Amino acid sequence: MDSGRKANREREEFSLDKSKRAFDLVYLIISAAVVLVMLAGGFVQLPLLAAVLSAAASLVMLVVLIMKNRVSMLLAVAELTLVTGIFLYFLIWGADGFLRRLWWNAIWAVPNAALFVVLIRSDKIFTRLKARIAALVMLAAMLTVSVTYVFFMSLRAHPRVEDMSEGHDAYLSSVKKADGDAPNVLVILMDDMAYADISSYSYLGSRNATINTPNIDSIADDGIMMDNFYASSPVCSPSRFSILTGRYSSRGYLDNVVFPTPVDSTPYSITHFVNPFQFYNNVDGILGDEITLAEVLQAAGYSTACIGKWNLGDYGEYLPTSQGFDYFYGSYYVNDMTPYDWVRDSVSEDGGFSHEQVRTHAENLDQSESTALFTEELSRFISESVDSGEKFFAYYTTPWPHYPIFSNASGEGKGYVGDDTYIDCIEEFDAYLGRVLDLLKSKNVYDDTLIVFTSDNGPGREGAAGALRGRKNTTFEGGMKVPLIVSYPNGNVGAAGEKSSFVYYPDGVETVGETVMINASCMNIDFFPTILEYCGVTALPSDRIIDGVSLKSLWSEDPYGIPHDKLFYLKRGKAQAVQMRVDNVDYKYFKHVQSENSAFFNQFYDNYLFNLDLDPIEAYDVSKRLPKVAEKLREELDAFNRSVRENRRGIL
Repeated sequence: MDSGRKANREREEFSLDKSKRAFDLVYLIISAAVVLVMLAGGFVQLPLLAAVLSAAASLVMLVVLIMKNRVSMLLAVAELTLVTGIFLYFLIWGADGFLRRLWWNAIWAVPNAALFVVLIRSDKIFTRLKARIAALVMLAAMLTVSVTYVFFMSLRAHPRVEDMSEGHDAYLSSVKKADGDAPNVLVILMDDMAYADISSYSYLGSRNATINTPNIDSIADDGIMMDNFYASSPVCSPSRFSILTGRYSSRGYLDNVVFPTPVDSTPYSITHFVNPFQFYNNVDGILGDEITLAEVLQAAGYSTACIGKWNLGDYGEYLPTSQGFDYFYGSYYVNDMTPYDWVRDSVSEDGGFSHEQVRTHAENLDQSESTALFTEELSRFISESVDSGEKFFAYYTTPWPHYPIFSNASGEGKGYVGDDTYIDCIEEFDAYLGRVLDLLKSKNVYDDTLIVFTSDNGPGREGAAGALRGRKNTTFEGGMKVPLIVSYPNGNVGAAGEKSSFVYYPDGVETVGETVMINASCMNIDFFPTILEYCGVTALPSDRIIDGVSLKSLWSEDPYGIPHDKLFYLKRGKAQAVQMRVDNVDYKYFKHVQSENSAFFNQFYDNYLFNLDLDPIEAYDVSKRLPKVAEKLREELDAFNRSVRENRRGIL
């Protein structure tokens, strides 16, 4: 009798429940379905869901074991199914190197599978009394491994997009070497700098400007300035995509800011979860089959470098050295992201790739040396290119004046932050840019260099958009309108048209500059065809839509032309507004747009029409007075968004 009761008590200590309980069976079916869809479809969001389901299964089994002394066989199988599915997914779809995919995911999958085996055999391996303790240990370990993996799993996967690589390769192979008259190219791209943040654009007038930028202003002397030039997006990554490709960012699935993807960074950052849930089809940056300005100029024989901020992806096909740049120095990320480290990447003539970390995140907690270091790298690249007789394309993408603000304008050196203001940051950048311009002149290549100065979008926390409505991340004028200054003396930039006077102060001496002010509405999608035409490349890719048009005639021959009949203002992959001329009047129309006023952040404006000729600050809706104009622009807006839905990549 005593021995029978003892056996019953031992049996009550632990049991492996093989019954088909409804919840457990449904959980197993859902898990299997997730794995099947994940493996077949390749959607990178599903491995994260599967990992969470795996952790949840372990948690449920642990709780039930504590409360009822049993473990569900069905839940255990569901957990193993999910683990195996995720492991296979990254072997098939993962974008990291194969060996990394293998060992990184095996670190989680193999122990989990081993724990599963021990769990279901625990009543055979251990005595009845010890089996329950062993099961508790196994489930706690499985839960720990699963939760840890959720936070450290890599969500890098191959993009599921229409392939345009054939046209990409064919076009680049057709590009001829540039002739001796082709210019060098220097594109200077500010980050979050407002339309009126430099003295030549100041709403107070250049004489009374709050920020004094004599070197930036000097580029306009005998060059051109554009008064209605726009970024293609109110945030950085999509805008930078358009600068390099001449295409609206929606065509590259690049609808928002690209976030870091590393899971083993120091310090750890949870931002590697962001991209899969804001971009479609596993896109993590600028796709490798896009044709970039750097790739075309590289094919034309130019030496190419990107120095500063990239923010278009951090691995594989997304890297600057995979997008036509021979050399990259700077950060893949924005200066407020984690990690924010700097690298030096280069590609040798035989295709070899070199990668070196030059500054860690910890070292960049103080960014006061950034302008000096970037200027040094830019100057070295220009000098080496000129001295070797090579044409150069320098894409200088400073992180300033994006927040957090740093400068060393006082000369106190690293660690001194007492002068780190928005004004000092821009003025320090201007002073160092003066050294670059002096270098071009000392090398006798200034007149043979096409210099383009602009910003990627409107202002963030600080900065002056003048009287314009809205700021960064809004498609109102303040978020999209940016300064544009261009110089190329031997290319006749600014040679035609009526000159306008402005004041600037090189070396503190008041100087009156002469520039051609152009009023036509244009956008940074125009850089791609324009720069290429100046460099002698007139044939554009024929397999894809190039949304930009060449401004060469506008800048050098006819400053009164109208290159665009319409421009679209995109946010998160969708056009929110269209600017279009109707009866020789420039209108801008919003079908549905969120208020830019923080007091009304939850409100939306519908059917807003502005006459930009009379109301450039978008203060007065005239849709009720001009319903036919509003309807015409609404139809254009709907047609564009429909065309993007039907042909996302703009394939011809």
